[in-house]
Amino acid sequence: MRVLVFGAAGFVGRRLVAALAGSGVDVVGADIAAAPAGAAPCPIHAVDVGDRDAVAGLTADVRPDVVVNLAYATGAAIEANLDRSTRINLGGHVHVLDAAIASRARRVVYSSSIAAYGPDQALYGDRDIVESDSCPLEHHGTTYGAMKAFNDFVAARYRARGLVETCGVRLSIVFGPGRRHGFTAWTSRMLDPPSGEGVPVPLAAEQALSLISVEDAARLLALAVGASGALPPLVNSGGHRASAKGVADMVVQIEPRARFTFEDHPAEMPFVDRLSGDLAREALGFRPQPFAAALRAEMARAADGATS
Repeated sequence: MRVLVFGAAGFVGRRLVAALAGSGVDVVGADIAAAPAGAAPCPIHAVDVGDRDAVAGLTADVRPDVVVNLAYATGAAIEANLDRSTRINLGGHVHVLDAAIASRARRVVYSSSIAAYGPDQALYGDRDIVESDSCPLEHHGTTYGAMKAFNDFVAARYRARGLVETCGVRLSIVFGPGRRHGFTAWTSRMLDPPSGEGVPVPLAAEQALSLISVEDAARLLALAVGASGALPPLVNSGGHRASAKGVADMVVQIEPRARFTFEDHPAEMPFVDRLSGDLAREALGFRPQPFAAALRAEMARAADGATS
C-alpha cells in the first residue's frame, strides 16, 4: 500500500508517517517545506496545499492508494491572515480531494476536530457527543471549528456522489511534546521538563477538557488508513475527560517539581468536553491508552528532547 500524507512534518503528521513507515507502508510525505534527506522516515516534498497544481502534480506522480490530509492553519494565524487560512484550510481540502480522485486513490483520510462540534457542551446535554451530532453555524465560537465542520460537509458530498471514500477523524485536544501553535499549545508546555517557573494554563482550574495523546491520534489515523473494509464518514477519537487542574495534578504525580497556574477570568473555552469513542472502537478496534500511561510516555519523550 502506498500512502501520501500532506502535513507530514506537522505535530501529528510526524508521528503518523513514522507509524506507517514502521509498519512497512510505502509512505510519501508533503509539507510546506521539504525535509532534508534522512531527517524523516519517508521523503517529504515541499508542497503548499493551497496550490492546486502542486497538489495535483505530486499526487499524480505518487499515485497513492490512500491520501491523508493533515495540513491546516491553526490558532491566531487563522484570523491574522484569513485569506491565506481559507486557501489552506478550505481550498487545500478540496485540492486534496480532487487530486485523490484524479489519481484514482481509493480513500482520503483527514483530520477533523472536536472543534467541529462548537464550544458549548450544553448544546448536547450531559452526555457524550456522537458523530451524528452537529453544531449550528451560529453557535460556532471559532473560525477554526466552523472551517472543520465545512471540511466535513464537503467530504460527505464527495463521498455521497461516489467519487472517493472519505473519513474525517474528529480528534479531541491532542497533547504531546512539540506543539507550539494554536490555542492548545500550552498542553505541550505542561509536559516539558520543569524550568523552575510555573506553567501558565489559560483556563480555569475546574474547566473540563477532552484529551488524546499525539501517539493515540496517529495510531487512530493509521488504523483508518489501513482499514480493509468501508469506513464511516466521520469517526470521533473519544478522549480522556479531566479538569485542567486534574491534568496538572497527574503531571505533578509523575514529575513532582512541575508547577502550574490557572486563570481566574479565562477566555471562553472553544471546545466541548465529552466525545464518544464508541464508533472508533466498533469500526477500527481503537482504544486510547490509559491517561496516566499516555501522559507518562509523552513526558518521557519531552524529556528526551522529542518534538512529537
